[in-house]
Amino acid sequence: MKKSIFVILSLLICLGLTAQSKGVIFENLTLQEAQTKAKAIKKAPKLIFMDCYTSWCGPCKDMTNNVFPQEICGTFFNANFVNVKFDMEKGEGLDIAKKYAVSVYPTFLILDAEGKEINRVIGSDKAESFIEKVRQAMNPSNSPSAKFEMYQKEKSSANLYAYVEALQNSYRNNELNFFLNEVFVTLKTNEKFNEKIWRALTSPAGAMYNTNNEVFRYVLLNKYEADRYLTKAKVDEHLLKTFKVYFMRYISGNIPQEMISNYETNVICANALSNNDFGIEYLARMAALKRENKMDELLGMLVYRQISRGTSLDIEMIEKSLSENRSLTPDQKAKVAQYFNEKSETLSRDAAYAKRNSERLSGSTNSNITK
Repeated sequence: MKKSIFVILSLLICLGLTAQSKGVIFENLTLQEAQTKAKAIKKAPKLIFMDCYTSWCGPCKDMTNNVFPQEICGTFFNANFVNVKFDMEKGEGLDIAKKYAVSVYPTFLILDAEGKEINRVIGSDKAESFIEKVRQAMNPSNSPSAKFEMYQKEKSSANLYAYVEALQNSYRNNELNFFLNEVFVTLKTNEKFNEKIWRALTSPAGAMYNTNNEVFRYVLLNKYEADRYLTKAKVDEHLLKTFKVYFMRYISGNIPQEMISNYETNVICANALSNNDFGIEYLARMAALKRENKMDELLGMLVYRQISRGTSLDIEMIEKSLSENRSLTPDQKAKVAQYFNEKSETLSRDAAYAKRNSERLSGSTNSNITK
Protein backbone atom coordinates (compact mmCIF):
# COMPACT_ATOMS: atom_id res chain seq x y z
CA MET A 1 0.00 0.00 0.00
CA LYS A 2 2.76 2.40 1.00
CA LYS A 3 4.64 1.50 -2.16
CA SER A 4 1.57 2.29 -4.30
CA ILE A 5 1.12 5.69 -2.64
CA PHE A 6 4.81 6.44 -3.19
CA VAL A 7 4.54 5.54 -6.88
CA ILE A 8 1.42 7.72 -7.34
CA LEU A 9 3.05 10.69 -5.60
CA SER A 10 6.18 10.27 -7.70
CA LEU A 11 4.11 10.25 -10.89
CA LEU A 12 2.22 13.37 -9.83
CA ILE A 13 5.46 15.20 -9.05
CA CYS A 14 6.93 14.15 -12.39
CA LEU A 15 3.81 15.29 -14.23
CA GLY A 16 3.96 18.63 -12.43
CA LEU A 17 7.62 19.10 -13.28
CA THR A 18 6.98 18.15 -16.90
CA ALA A 19 4.12 20.67 -17.18
CA GLN A 20 6.28 23.36 -15.59
CA SER A 21 9.23 22.62 -17.89
CA LYS A 22 7.00 23.15 -20.92
CA GLY A 23 6.27 26.72 -19.87
CA VAL A 24 8.49 29.73 -19.23
CA ILE A 25 11.39 28.91 -16.93
CA PHE A 26 11.94 31.85 -14.58
CA GLU A 27 15.33 31.62 -12.92
CA ASN A 28 16.01 32.61 -9.33
CA LEU A 29 18.68 35.20 -10.16
CA THR A 30 19.50 38.74 -9.14
CA LEU A 31 19.47 41.31 -11.92
CA GLN A 32 23.28 41.33 -11.93
CA GLU A 33 23.38 37.54 -12.20
CA ALA A 34 20.86 37.66 -15.05
CA GLN A 35 23.07 40.18 -16.88
CA THR A 36 26.12 37.97 -16.39
CA LYS A 37 24.24 34.96 -17.76
CA ALA A 38 22.95 36.97 -20.74
CA LYS A 39 26.49 38.12 -21.58
CA ALA A 40 27.66 34.51 -21.56
CA ILE A 41 25.14 33.50 -24.24
CA LYS A 42 27.14 32.91 -27.41
CA LYS A 43 24.52 33.81 -30.01
CA ALA A 44 22.16 36.79 -30.17
CA PRO A 45 19.79 37.92 -28.87
CA LYS A 46 21.42 38.31 -25.45
CA LEU A 47 18.30 39.56 -23.74
CA ILE A 48 16.61 39.52 -20.34
CA PHE A 49 12.85 39.21 -19.91
CA MET A 50 11.73 40.57 -16.56
CA ASP A 51 8.25 40.05 -15.08
CA CYS A 52 7.57 42.98 -12.73
CA TYR A 53 4.62 42.03 -10.52
CA THR A 54 3.00 42.56 -7.12
CA SER A 55 1.29 40.08 -4.83
CA TRP A 56 -2.10 41.84 -5.12
CA CYS A 57 -2.16 42.23 -8.93
CA GLY A 58 -4.88 40.06 -10.51
CA PRO A 59 -3.59 40.27 -14.12
CA CYS A 60 -0.10 39.34 -12.83
CA LYS A 61 -1.53 36.14 -11.33
CA ASP A 62 -3.36 35.38 -14.56
CA MET A 63 -0.10 35.56 -16.51
CA THR A 64 1.71 33.39 -13.93
CA ASN A 65 -1.00 30.74 -13.64
CA ASN A 66 -2.53 30.61 -17.11
CA VAL A 67 -0.22 32.11 -19.72
CA PHE A 68 3.43 31.48 -18.84
CA PRO A 69 2.90 27.72 -18.17
CA GLN A 70 1.79 27.20 -21.78
CA GLU A 71 4.19 25.33 -24.05
CA ILE A 72 3.99 28.00 -26.75
CA CYS A 73 5.31 30.55 -24.23
CA GLY A 74 8.04 28.23 -23.00
CA THR A 75 9.25 27.59 -26.55
CA PHE A 76 9.49 31.32 -27.31
CA PHE A 77 10.76 32.81 -24.06
CA ASN A 78 13.20 30.06 -23.05
CA ALA A 79 14.88 30.26 -26.46
CA ASN A 80 15.19 34.05 -26.53
CA PHE A 81 15.66 35.27 -22.97
CA VAL A 82 17.10 34.84 -19.54
CA ASN A 83 13.76 34.97 -17.71
CA VAL A 84 13.50 36.49 -14.24
CA LYS A 85 10.71 37.90 -12.11
CA PHE A 86 10.63 40.30 -9.17
CA ASP A 87 7.98 41.45 -6.73
CA MET A 88 8.17 45.24 -7.01
CA GLU A 89 7.30 45.66 -3.34
CA LYS A 90 9.94 43.34 -1.88
CA GLY A 91 13.72 42.90 -1.82
CA GLU A 92 15.56 43.82 -5.00
CA GLY A 93 12.23 44.57 -6.66
CA LEU A 94 12.01 47.85 -4.72
CA ASP A 95 15.22 49.12 -6.34
CA ILE A 96 14.23 47.78 -9.76
CA ALA A 97 10.87 49.59 -9.60
CA LYS A 98 12.72 52.88 -8.97
CA LYS A 99 15.46 52.27 -11.52
CA TYR A 100 13.07 51.48 -14.38
CA ALA A 101 10.16 53.68 -13.18
CA VAL A 102 7.72 50.77 -12.97
CA SER A 103 4.36 52.03 -11.72
CA VAL A 104 1.72 49.84 -13.39
CA TYR A 105 1.34 46.09 -13.17
CA PRO A 106 2.11 43.80 -14.72
CA THR A 107 5.04 45.42 -16.52
CA PHE A 108 7.35 43.23 -18.60
CA LEU A 109 10.80 44.69 -19.28
CA ILE A 110 12.99 43.72 -22.23
CA LEU A 111 16.60 44.42 -21.21
CA ASP A 112 19.92 43.95 -22.97
CA ALA A 113 22.85 42.19 -21.30
CA GLU A 114 23.98 45.49 -19.75
CA GLY A 115 20.61 45.96 -18.07
CA LYS A 116 19.60 48.78 -20.42
CA GLU A 117 15.90 48.85 -21.24
CA ILE A 118 15.09 48.16 -24.86
CA ASN A 119 11.34 48.26 -24.47
CA ARG A 120 8.48 47.20 -22.22
CA VAL A 121 5.09 45.53 -22.55
CA ILE A 122 2.26 46.49 -20.23
CA GLY A 123 -0.67 44.37 -19.07
CA SER A 124 -1.85 40.78 -19.37
CA ASP A 125 -2.88 39.13 -22.62
CA LYS A 126 -3.50 35.77 -24.28
CA ALA A 127 -0.39 33.73 -25.05
CA GLU A 128 -0.27 34.24 -28.83
CA SER A 129 -0.90 37.99 -28.81
CA PHE A 130 1.44 38.50 -25.84
CA ILE A 131 4.26 36.72 -27.65
CA GLU A 132 3.70 38.93 -30.69
CA LYS A 133 3.86 42.07 -28.53
CA VAL A 134 7.12 40.89 -26.97
CA ARG A 135 8.51 39.95 -30.39
CA GLN A 136 7.86 43.51 -31.57
CA ALA A 137 9.32 44.96 -28.35
CA MET A 138 12.54 42.94 -28.80
CA ASN A 139 13.37 44.93 -31.91
CA PRO A 140 15.40 48.00 -30.82
CA SER A 141 13.98 49.97 -33.76
CA ASN A 142 10.54 49.78 -32.09
CA SER A 143 11.73 51.30 -28.80
CA PRO A 144 10.62 54.82 -27.77
CA SER A 145 14.24 56.05 -27.98
CA ALA A 146 14.56 54.77 -31.56
CA LYS A 147 11.23 56.35 -32.52
CA PHE A 148 12.42 59.65 -31.02
CA GLU A 149 15.64 59.53 -33.06
CA MET A 150 13.58 58.97 -36.20
CA TYR A 151 11.40 61.96 -35.32
CA GLN A 152 14.45 64.15 -34.69
CA LYS A 153 15.87 63.23 -38.09
CA GLU A 154 12.58 63.79 -39.92
CA LYS A 155 9.73 65.62 -38.18
CA SER A 156 7.02 64.00 -40.27
CA SER A 157 3.50 63.30 -39.03
CA ALA A 158 4.13 59.55 -39.26
CA ASN A 159 7.24 59.77 -37.06
CA LEU A 160 5.43 62.04 -34.61
CA TYR A 161 2.54 59.63 -34.17
CA ALA A 162 4.87 56.62 -33.94
CA TYR A 163 6.89 58.21 -31.12
CA VAL A 164 3.81 59.32 -29.19
CA GLU A 165 2.27 55.88 -29.55
CA ALA A 166 5.48 54.18 -28.38
CA LEU A 167 5.59 56.36 -25.25
CA GLN A 168 1.92 55.79 -24.53
CA ASN A 169 2.10 52.02 -25.00
CA SER A 170 4.99 51.83 -22.53
CA TYR A 171 3.22 54.10 -20.01
CA ARG A 172 6.03 56.67 -20.01
CA ASN A 173 3.57 59.36 -19.05
CA ASN A 174 6.06 61.94 -17.79
CA GLU A 175 8.11 61.75 -20.98
CA LEU A 176 4.96 61.86 -23.08
CA ASN A 177 3.55 64.93 -21.34
CA PHE A 178 6.91 66.73 -21.44
CA PHE A 179 7.28 66.05 -25.16
CA LEU A 180 3.75 67.15 -26.08
CA ASN A 181 4.01 70.29 -23.95
CA GLU A 182 7.24 71.15 -25.75
CA VAL A 183 6.11 70.55 -29.33
CA PHE A 184 2.34 71.06 -29.34
CA VAL A 185 2.25 74.71 -30.43
CA THR A 186 4.74 73.98 -33.23
CA LEU A 187 2.59 71.23 -34.76
CA LYS A 188 0.37 71.71 -37.77
CA THR A 189 -3.33 72.03 -36.95
CA ASN A 190 -4.18 68.62 -38.38
CA GLU A 191 -1.39 67.11 -36.23
CA LYS A 192 -2.52 68.86 -33.04
CA PHE A 193 -5.99 67.39 -33.37
CA ASN A 194 -5.10 64.02 -34.83
CA GLU A 195 -6.84 61.11 -33.08
CA LYS A 196 -3.54 59.61 -31.85
CA ILE A 197 -2.38 62.90 -30.32
CA TRP A 198 -5.81 63.51 -28.79
CA ARG A 199 -5.80 60.01 -27.30
CA ALA A 200 -2.47 60.77 -25.63
CA LEU A 201 -3.59 64.19 -24.40
CA THR A 202 -6.80 62.81 -22.91
CA SER A 203 -5.32 59.70 -21.29
CA PRO A 204 -5.74 59.64 -17.46
CA ALA A 205 -2.29 61.21 -16.96
CA GLY A 206 -2.54 63.47 -20.02
CA ALA A 207 -2.19 67.23 -20.32
CA MET A 208 -5.89 67.74 -21.02
CA TYR A 209 -6.75 66.87 -17.40
CA ASN A 210 -4.86 69.90 -16.09
CA THR A 211 -6.72 73.21 -16.51
CA ASN A 212 -3.44 75.08 -15.94
CA ASN A 213 -1.60 73.25 -18.70
CA GLU A 214 -0.64 75.29 -21.77
CA VAL A 215 -1.99 72.60 -24.10
CA PHE A 216 -5.36 72.63 -22.32
CA ARG A 217 -5.52 76.43 -22.60
CA TYR A 218 -4.64 76.29 -26.29
CA VAL A 219 -7.44 73.80 -26.98
CA LEU A 220 -9.89 75.95 -25.04
CA LEU A 221 -8.91 79.12 -26.92
CA ASN A 222 -8.92 77.35 -30.28
CA LYS A 223 -11.89 75.10 -29.66
CA TYR A 224 -13.37 75.77 -33.09
CA GLU A 225 -10.31 74.07 -34.63
CA ALA A 226 -10.56 71.09 -32.29
CA ASP A 227 -14.28 70.76 -33.03
CA ARG A 228 -13.62 70.74 -36.76
CA TYR A 229 -11.11 67.90 -36.63
CA LEU A 230 -12.41 65.86 -33.69
CA THR A 231 -16.15 66.78 -33.60
CA LYS A 232 -17.73 69.15 -31.11
CA ALA A 233 -19.30 66.31 -29.13
CA LYS A 234 -15.95 64.61 -28.47
CA VAL A 235 -14.20 67.85 -27.45
CA ASP A 236 -17.08 69.00 -25.23
CA GLU A 237 -17.23 65.61 -23.53
CA HIS A 238 -13.59 65.74 -22.51
CA LEU A 239 -13.59 69.41 -21.50
CA LEU A 240 -16.57 68.75 -19.22
CA LYS A 241 -14.79 65.75 -17.71
CA THR A 242 -11.73 67.92 -17.02
CA PHE A 243 -13.81 70.59 -15.28
CA LYS A 244 -15.54 67.90 -13.21
CA VAL A 245 -12.13 66.66 -12.07
CA TYR A 246 -11.13 70.24 -11.28
CA PHE A 247 -14.22 70.88 -9.13
CA MET A 248 -13.83 67.52 -7.40
CA ARG A 249 -10.23 68.40 -6.47
CA TYR A 250 -11.24 71.93 -5.48
CA ILE A 251 -13.90 70.65 -3.07
CA SER A 252 -11.60 67.99 -1.59
CA GLY A 253 -8.76 70.48 -1.15
CA ASN A 254 -6.44 68.20 -3.12
CA ILE A 255 -5.35 70.88 -5.55
CA PRO A 256 -2.20 73.01 -6.08
CA GLN A 257 -2.48 76.66 -5.04
CA GLU A 258 -1.79 77.90 -8.57
CA MET A 259 -4.90 76.08 -9.84
CA ILE A 260 -7.16 77.70 -7.25
CA SER A 261 -6.54 81.12 -8.80
CA ASN A 262 -8.23 79.94 -12.03
CA TYR A 263 -11.46 79.04 -10.24
CA GLU A 264 -13.64 81.82 -11.69
CA THR A 265 -12.38 81.28 -15.25
CA ASN A 266 -13.07 77.56 -14.95
CA VAL A 267 -16.59 78.21 -13.64
CA ILE A 268 -17.37 80.46 -16.61
CA CYS A 269 -16.03 77.89 -19.10
CA ALA A 270 -17.83 75.00 -17.39
CA ASN A 271 -21.14 76.90 -17.40
CA ALA A 272 -20.73 77.69 -21.09
CA LEU A 273 -20.21 73.99 -21.86
CA SER A 274 -22.71 72.59 -19.35
CA ASN A 275 -25.75 72.03 -21.60
CA ASN A 276 -27.72 70.82 -18.55
CA ASP A 277 -25.09 68.22 -17.65
CA PHE A 278 -26.09 66.99 -14.19
CA GLY A 279 -22.58 66.21 -12.95
CA ILE A 280 -20.96 69.52 -13.85
CA GLU A 281 -23.85 71.55 -12.40
CA TYR A 282 -23.88 69.57 -9.14
CA LEU A 283 -20.11 69.75 -8.66
CA ALA A 284 -20.02 73.45 -9.58
CA ARG A 285 -22.68 74.20 -6.92
CA MET A 286 -20.73 72.19 -4.36
CA ALA A 287 -17.52 74.06 -5.28
CA ALA A 288 -19.29 77.41 -4.91
CA LEU A 289 -20.45 76.45 -1.41
CA LYS A 290 -16.93 75.32 -0.53
CA ARG A 291 -15.54 78.65 -1.76
CA GLU A 292 -18.03 80.52 0.46
CA ASN A 293 -17.21 78.18 3.37
CA LYS A 294 -20.86 77.08 3.63
CA MET A 295 -20.00 73.54 4.65
CA ASP A 296 -23.37 72.72 6.21
CA GLU A 297 -25.14 73.52 2.94
CA LEU A 298 -22.48 71.65 1.01
CA LEU A 299 -22.89 68.53 3.14
CA GLY A 300 -26.65 68.90 2.78
CA MET A 301 -26.22 68.15 -0.93
CA LEU A 302 -25.12 64.62 -0.05
CA VAL A 303 -28.45 62.96 -0.77
CA TYR A 304 -28.08 59.67 -2.64
CA ARG A 305 -31.47 59.75 -4.37
CA GLN A 306 -30.46 63.09 -5.91
CA ILE A 307 -26.86 62.17 -6.68
CA SER A 308 -27.90 58.85 -8.26
CA ARG A 309 -29.40 60.81 -11.17
CA GLY A 310 -25.87 61.32 -12.46
CA THR A 311 -23.65 58.93 -14.39
CA SER A 312 -21.47 56.45 -12.50
CA LEU A 313 -18.53 58.83 -13.08
CA ASP A 314 -20.53 61.78 -11.73
CA ILE A 315 -21.46 59.82 -8.60
CA GLU A 316 -17.85 58.75 -8.06
CA MET A 317 -16.54 62.32 -8.36
CA ILE A 318 -19.20 63.81 -6.10
CA GLU A 319 -18.49 61.21 -3.44
CA LYS A 320 -14.71 61.50 -3.73
CA SER A 321 -14.87 65.28 -3.38
CA LEU A 322 -15.85 64.78 0.27
CA SER A 323 -14.70 61.26 1.17
CA GLU A 324 -11.11 62.27 0.27
CA ASN A 325 -11.35 65.68 1.96
CA ARG A 326 -8.74 65.79 4.73
CA SER A 327 -9.88 69.09 6.24
CA LEU A 328 -13.29 67.90 7.45
CA THR A 329 -14.08 68.16 11.15
CA PRO A 330 -15.17 65.01 13.05
CA ASP A 331 -18.82 66.15 12.83
CA GLN A 332 -18.51 66.74 9.08
CA LYS A 333 -16.90 63.32 8.59
CA ALA A 334 -19.82 61.79 10.50
CA LYS A 335 -22.25 63.39 8.01
CA VAL A 336 -20.30 61.97 5.07
CA ALA A 337 -20.29 58.55 6.76
CA GLN A 338 -24.06 58.86 7.28
CA TYR A 339 -24.48 59.46 3.54
CA PHE A 340 -22.63 56.23 2.71
CA ASN A 341 -24.71 54.32 5.28
CA GLU A 342 -27.92 55.61 3.68
CA LYS A 343 -26.58 54.74 0.22
CA SER A 344 -25.72 51.22 1.39
CA GLU A 345 -29.22 50.72 2.83
CA THR A 346 -30.87 52.05 -0.33
CA LEU A 347 -28.81 49.80 -2.60
CA SER A 348 -29.51 46.80 -0.34
CA ARG A 349 -33.27 47.44 -0.56
CA ASP A 350 -33.04 47.88 -4.33
CA ALA A 351 -31.02 44.67 -4.65
CA ALA A 352 -33.52 42.72 -2.51
CA TYR A 353 -36.41 44.06 -4.60
CA ALA A 354 -34.65 43.08 -7.83
CA LYS A 355 -33.89 39.61 -6.46
CA ARG A 356 -37.53 39.03 -5.45
CA ASN A 357 -38.73 39.99 -8.92
CA SER A 358 -36.08 37.81 -10.55
CA GLU A 359 -37.08 34.80 -8.45
CA ARG A 360 -40.80 35.42 -9.04
CA LEU A 361 -40.38 35.70 -12.80
CA SER A 362 -38.01 32.72 -12.94
CA GLY A 363 -40.53 30.64 -11.00
CA SER A 364 -43.29 31.72 -13.35
CA THR A 365 -41.19 30.80 -16.38
CA ASN A 366 -40.28 27.39 -14.98
CA SER A 367 -43.95 26.75 -14.18
CA ASN A 368 -44.92 27.52 -17.77
CA ILE A 369 -42.20 25.23 -19.08
CA THR A 370 -43.34 22.36 -16.82
CA LYS A 371 -46.88 22.62 -18.12
